[in-house]
Amino acid sequence: MYDEVLLAINGDKAAPVDRVGLPDLELQERAHLQEWLLANPEILGPGVEIITSEYDRWQTASGDPVLDRLDLLALSPDGHLIVAELKRGAAPHSIHMQAINYAAMVSRLTPEDIAELYAATLRRRGQEMETESALTRLTSEFLLSSETIRRPRIALVASDFPPSVTASVVWLNEQQVDISLIRFRPYQLPDGQLVVSFSKIFPVPDVEEFTVGRRVEVPASVSEPGAPWDEESLRRLAERGNPATLSILDLCSAEDPGRVGVSQISQHAGITVGAVRGRLAGLTMRLNNPKNGFAQNEWPVWVEWLPGGVASYQMDPAIAEIWRAVRQQAQAPGEEQD
Repeated sequence: MYDEVLLAINGDKAAPVDRVGLPDLELQERAHLQEWLLANPEILGPGVEIITSEYDRWQTASGDPVLDRLDLLALSPDGHLIVAELKRGAAPHSIHMQAINYAAMVSRLTPEDIAELYAATLRRRGQEMETESALTRLTSEFLLSSETIRRPRIALVASDFPPSVTASVVWLNEQQVDISLIRFRPYQLPDGQLVVSFSKIFPVPDVEEFTVGRRVEVPASVSEPGAPWDEESLRRLAERGNPATLSILDLCSAEDPGRVGVSQISQHAGITVGAVRGRLAGLTMRLNNPKNGFAQNEWPVWVEWLPGGVASYQMDPAIAEIWRAVRQQAQAPGEEQD
């Protein structure tokens, strides 16, 4: 297998940087590796939010305690939990079995349980959050539900994986278990600075994602157009939209929006570019799920692809006018919200 090569560049000179191990540097799994993921949850996927870490409050149906400690529990923008199992060195042969046990346990949690854990995590970080508010955010912005909790994802994070683990993970994936391998590589630069890369090595992209073929024109009649956006539907979207959704609509509905791209949305929403992409994907899932009460199946904005594959979002002036009115009503002091 082709391995990663890191080079230190000095003008036209390129020298390979030696890889090191966290145990050699006396860096710990919980105090260091786990903290890196807590500070950078996008390692587990775009738009991922950390729910809790080091959770060990498990018990059997009869009330007997279960002495297991979950490294990280996260949530993706489509409402699925992510069970992350971390190892500071090479993964042991049983890492996937340990993660499966945790996935089985978290699948029995309720949305209220998840909200309670999330609110407690935010409070430890100094942010005021009540469980009820946390539940509203997780179910509206991240589409958390009892159904999505039942099928958690698994992420194994280690510096390497033995063949027994990779073979098992491939088989589990074939059995529709959503499990991934994330490998990290620590390097120490000549000046002593530590650099760590994180790479998702499984599942690998399908070969079709790397190819270019003939473009097929799809007749418009293949998919039924959804209902047009009106004041009622836009008001519902304003109430339930996540920060990326609200930002893209606010920016596109401005009097002179210019070119609205992902970087502008990221800055306006105060979240990372990866989080923007993840949460905009959640908007598509929300519209495609009839339970959310939307008769529309397309965004209220459309995308124009600029040279270089850069996305620029735009909004119909009529929809923009309605959206501005909806937002003004929602922000007006002293008015009750529907």
